[in-house]
Amino acid sequence: MTHAEGSAFSAASSYTPRRRVMALIAVALAFVMDLLDTTIINVAIPSIGTTLNAGKAELEWLVAGYATSFAVLLIVGGRLGDSVGYRRMFLIGVVLFTLTSMACGLAPTALVLQVARVLQGAAAAMMMPQVMALVQVMYPPDQRYKVYTVFGFLGGFSAAMGPIVGGLLIDANLFGLGWRMIFLINLPVGIFSLVAGYLLLPPGRGVNAVPVDLKGAALSIVVLFAILVPLIEGPSLGWPWQLIATFLAAAPLAWFTVRYLARRQAARGDALVNPALLRLRKVALGLLCTLCINPVLPGYLLVMTFVLQTGLGLSASQMAYACLPIAAGAMAGITLIGPWLHKRIGVRVMLLGATSTSISLCLAAWAVHGGQLAYLPLAVAQFGMGLGMGMCGPQLSNATLQDVPVGEAGVASGMLSATQQVAGAFGVALGGLFFFHGMRLETAGALEYTEAYLRVLPLFLGLMAVAMFGATRLARVMNK
Repeated sequence: MTHAEGSAFSAASSYTPRRRVMALIAVALAFVMDLLDTTIINVAIPSIGTTLNAGKAELEWLVAGYATSFAVLLIVGGRLGDSVGYRRMFLIGVVLFTLTSMACGLAPTALVLQVARVLQGAAAAMMMPQVMALVQVMYPPDQRYKVYTVFGFLGGFSAAMGPIVGGLLIDANLFGLGWRMIFLINLPVGIFSLVAGYLLLPPGRGVNAVPVDLKGAALSIVVLFAILVPLIEGPSLGWPWQLIATFLAAAPLAWFTVRYLARRQAARGDALVNPALLRLRKVALGLLCTLCINPVLPGYLLVMTFVLQTGLGLSASQMAYACLPIAAGAMAGITLIGPWLHKRIGVRVMLLGATSTSISLCLAAWAVHGGQLAYLPLAVAQFGMGLGMGMCGPQLSNATLQDVPVGEAGVASGMLSATQQVAGAFGVALGGLFFFHGMRLETAGALEYTEAYLRVLPLFLGLMAVAMFGATRLARVMNK
């Protein structure tokens, strides 16, 4: 295969193995920095609420706003990398991510922090697609599998370690900064990635530059926020008619967006997402499972943070230790048990993962019932949560993308990643909606917080039940 003169592939063709490894470290640090920021915020929410006098809706936006802007702009970021160059977009993304991290760390009010988090998610969407693209640029096909395995491990490990790192940083209270340090820690990492990326990454464009569907991205943003804004803001504002109308408008807006994407794909072949991909059975079933599985852990982390820290009085570092079993379970599911079971029972391993998650959700309710904390049952529940999610994630991604045509692989991968992020935002919004319903935060005690978890439990179990149904159908399709 030949590559256009002046392309990133051409620039990387002369790289020595040592240069490739050094360049890989530069992008891997940015990769880890983003994934830590996705989950590190959870353990800081009570501290942020106290310091900035933030309400429950404002706190939910800190998670959901980041995930939403990241999800919608992810494919746009990938297309921009193809058009203007992977290194250039990576460096732009790192600069913006570092600056928005500083804005988060220095935010004087909850509103400023909310806006900074949304912008931080947008910056991550410019940066992250270039990471995998640069791996393809710098490594020949026969060497990429090992690199992808490393990134798979880093991805699961970083996401699981987010709450742990966050809790330890908050209680360490470095320079008296408290929770602000979870954002400011990105500054030295970002500066290092910026300098290393400029010096080490290959310049040049991709060989398949595609125009960016900005209208499709804008419509997608409007649809998602039409759903999320009412779900998050509605309970605290008493469900005014404007929010109800906005929520009801989401359905026709979504229909219009799908119609637009179909027309643009038919006319120009460069829609943000090709709707025809949804007619592939494995893609459709895989995305259904994703929409049911991926909301659970972000939603669970949000509500359990309030239960354990605000309700039961755990410190941020104690919360970090409580999250260690989740990290251990996720690593076991991703690297050991999940692959071992997949070789024997195929995609049905997701059924076992969903079962482990469902049992763990119930065990967590028992561990905190009556406003009292039972440490050992909670640790077992947390491990089971991580294990179940670790068993589901990689197998689900592989199954969803298995039959996607090569020419659509990049877009389909971006669509799956975007769906995962959107699902996480929905998990936070719906989890908060059920958890905070009828609760007065000013007077709530340990018992009220633990009982509030019981209101969310049926939602999580219902999502896992639908995921099991989808996984069963997916297994049948794959066995045909």
